Amino acid sequence: SSRAKAVSQSSGCYDSDSAEPCPTDDTADGQPYAARDSARGSGLRRQAIQNWHRRPYRNSTEGEEGDVSDVGSRTTESEAEGWEPEAPGSAAARPAGSCRLTVATDAGCPAARPEGAGAKVCRLERGSPGHCSEVISPEILKMRAALFCIFTYLDTRTLLRAAEVCKDWKFVARHPAVWTRVLLENARVSSKFLAMLSQWCTQMHSLTLQNLKPRQRGKKESKEDYMRSTRGCLEAGLESLLKATGSNLLILRISHCPNVLTDRSLWLASCYCRALQAVTYRSSTDPVGHEVIWALGAGCRDIISLQVAPLHPCQQPTRFSNRCLQMIGRCWPQLRALGVGGAGCGVQGLASLARNCMRLQVLELDHVAEINQEVAAEVCREGLKGLEMLVLTSTPVTPKALLHFNSVCRNLKSIVVQVGIVDYFQEPHSPEARKMFEEMVNKLQALRKRPGFSKILHIKVEGGC
Repeated sequence: SSRAKAVSQSSGCYDSDSAEPCPTDDTADGQPYAARDSARGSGLRRQAIQNWHRRPYRNSTEGEEGDVSDVGSRTTESEAEGWEPEAPGSAAARPAGSCRLTVATDAGCPAARPEGAGAKVCRLERGSPGHCSEVISPEILKMRAALFCIFTYLDTRTLLRAAEVCKDWKFVARHPAVWTRVLLENARVSSKFLAMLSQWCTQMHSLTLQNLKPRQRGKKESKEDYMRSTRGCLEAGLESLLKATGSNLLILRISHCPNVLTDRSLWLASCYCRALQAVTYRSSTDPVGHEVIWALGAGCRDIISLQVAPLHPCQQPTRFSNRCLQMIGRCWPQLRALGVGGAGCGVQGLASLARNCMRLQVLELDHVAEINQEVAAEVCREGLKGLEMLVLTSTPVTPKALLHFNSVCRNLKSIVVQVGIVDYFQEPHSPEARKMFEEMVNKLQALRKRPGFSKILHIKVEGGC
């Protein structure tokens, strides 16, 4: 009798936990292959269910500060230290009796359907002592397919923990098809951890790094030495991620990661991820400069959404300047959404931006100098004819300027003004400042009574409406 042939194409592989050479006869232990395969498949299924019931209960910590690198020691740092990519032809280096199991995929799903009604037989690589090591039953393949459908909805932290349940969960949880959206936030991570994630992020199209912190400061370590040693400490791991995903990455967001990630991150993105469409980079220590904008524009020409306003308070408030605004307009004339700001932004740069980005639909100005009627007229004279949404965050604006925007930008559907007393006065706690600020807010609120303003104007004052 002939045996089922192994399928050569595969999307993922793992080492069999029980790789023992099996006899080459059609029977083993007095049982036909079909009966033995069915029994082994049932045993694997029961083992997976038992492992799931015996798993340690852990409360979810998504959104809380913690060390993501500690989520499952078998999945994170311990493997990152010992993992090395296997070179072609290195099968002989594995110990005797080991077997590399390869499973076929069906439309990108790691749990492939078997050919015909029989079980899928594994294909051994050269150098293994036998012809067969393990048989994957149809029940196991169906379970993996179901897990695949579920795991695509899991967040990054939960996905790392799922890989610790059993072998089948680990196989699906580490398939690149479930690592298309990666979100790391409010945690301490290492560059080695990011490099380890790059093994499975070859199909990633969205990467968000927010509020990441480096290692803790040593007891005898000075603040200067700590800042110096942790500056850009995650960029090597980020480079591994960007290099692994390549042109698959479409969305990159880096925010609130002071010192550990600098504007060099955008330069790395310009080298490896040429198909980026949406980029967010916001930092209080290393705001983006015109050199990095030029590099990003040279490598990534398809960006249509860009958010690069410095965070406040910024250690280099003038680094993002009019020159940056001019460079943005020259690099991406097809921009649809843009967020800029900082003390270095002036009317000259905003006018140049409006003149070059004729398709701009969403514009956010964050911590920009006061926008009065003259500034609004100069900017609108150059462009912004198709603007649909204007957001002024901590940017003082006069009622006449808002009236001018509304009269010139015919497509405006929303104007959001978020201001606080500290945006107008250097001494916000004085009674005179409070009185004048209240009068300014009342004038802005009065615009809602004008025709066409009641539905599009939204005013937020110090977190309240």
